Amino acid sequence: MKKRNLFSRKDLHQIKNLGLSVVDVENQLKSYRRGIRYLNLNRHCAARDGISIISPAQRKNLIKLFESEAGRYQLVKFVPASGAASRMFNEWFVAREKGSFGSEILNQKFFLDLDLFAFATFLKKSKKGKMLRERNDVKELLGFILGKEGLNYGDKPKALIPFHRYPSGELHTALEEHLVEAAKYICSTGNICHIHFTLSREHKKEIIDYLQTIKAKYQNTYQVKFKINFSLQSDSTSTIAVNEKNYPARNAKGSLIFRPGGHGALLKNLNDLDADFIFVKNIDNVVPENLLEHNLPYKKMLGGLALKVSREIFAILQRIAAGRTSGAEVDQFAQYCSKTLNIFFPRGFARQTKAKKLRTIFSVLNRPLRICGVVKNEGEPGGGPFWVNERNGTQTLQIVERDHVDKNNQRQAVIWMQAKYFNPVDMVCCIKNYRGEKFRLADYVDRDAFLITTKNEKGMTLKVLEWPGLWNGGMAYWNTLFVNIPITAFNPVKTVDDLLRREHLTTG
Repeated sequence: MKKRNLFSRKDLHQIKNLGLSVVDVENQLKSYRRGIRYLNLNRHCAARDGISIISPAQRKNLIKLFESEAGRYQLVKFVPASGAASRMFNEWFVAREKGSFGSEILNQKFFLDLDLFAFATFLKKSKKGKMLRERNDVKELLGFILGKEGLNYGDKPKALIPFHRYPSGELHTALEEHLVEAAKYICSTGNICHIHFTLSREHKKEIIDYLQTIKAKYQNTYQVKFKINFSLQSDSTSTIAVNEKNYPARNAKGSLIFRPGGHGALLKNLNDLDADFIFVKNIDNVVPENLLEHNLPYKKMLGGLALKVSREIFAILQRIAAGRTSGAEVDQFAQYCSKTLNIFFPRGFARQTKAKKLRTIFSVLNRPLRICGVVKNEGEPGGGPFWVNERNGTQTLQIVERDHVDKNNQRQAVIWMQAKYFNPVDMVCCIKNYRGEKFRLADYVDRDAFLITTKNEKGMTLKVLEWPGLWNGGMAYWNTLFVNIPITAFNPVKTVDDLLRREHLTTG
């Protein structure tokens, strides 16, 4: 089919309204036809081989640095909060349709567990909810929890699901736990606490309205002033869905189907922030307040490390920019890159002239910086940190997802299986250069690190293009430090049953 006939006038109007061009969409179609490109793993990251181990004494010093100096900088907590709770309740949706969890034993387990969930409080307060609970009718009760006639959790954002019930009877949503956490360590001068939430368009009003009702309460409790901002994932980051033959998919009305481009599309939202240090954490990775005291020192440690390393990098860049660098300093700078930042220099670096070495060092240091807290993987699904071979003969530290590994290549499959650590659970980003100017984050993306996933939409099987993930290919060419932190810092709620884990039930 010729390109000029691929899209109708109606299609062109739809594409333009999304902020895309025909060339953008055609390039997306080329990506489908080309398919995923595998990364070339060198080895998995291990303790002291890509994963920094911070001693208790070092941790103490970094925390002290953060507590004494961080207030001078603009700090922001960045929380991707556009996720819908529907995915969290996926198994409950299936059980609702079937009228059962699959066996009487599983049905009984559901009813036994139900009172442990924080939101069970609302079932007890509702006359209908209480009646359905007493009848032990799986289908009817799940219909009430998930449907519009009841709690409507099937249509709510994950941010507004009550995660924890405190001894006082008070319920905290995931959103509220992020306010509590931020108030305890992300405050600039004047006790101002900046938080940025990325929201979906459909849930924006509901979340903003909810925040308006609780904001004053938490400001008074923690004696801070919240400056809360929001952004939506840009429509221009949407990607066209295709059928199995890689032709544009259309809905029943004949319109093109566009889908959100995955969390990697949030790189633009991140780049729009004006901050010195950005603390990134998913909406569902929270704990009750009483468990924060154990995790907060590690968050401050990561912040202190980001502050320390960025200062060191800036000092080197300023020294090079001034043009008065001795030969001995060049060697010191190169060693710093290798030992502290795990930077591999291109082949032949040792034979380069002093001037060329300085240009190379300046180039590799003058990049965004990310400090990633990683934990031992105890069986959670997801990617992890690896050393990756680059085409120019160097190696880089990357967070790699399963789909970017060629499992048919035995050596690559073995390296993948050897992985010991998980995706970042806390991340501190520095997106400004030594002159205080923001980097253009799009310049540091591995454009080939996209994913193609399969979705089912109203009976249609679709292929969907997802942009390089926020902490995967989206940050491929940032300077990266992976830091070992305790598993207690990782408390994700991907399914509703995760709320039954001990850490989410321990509220006092």
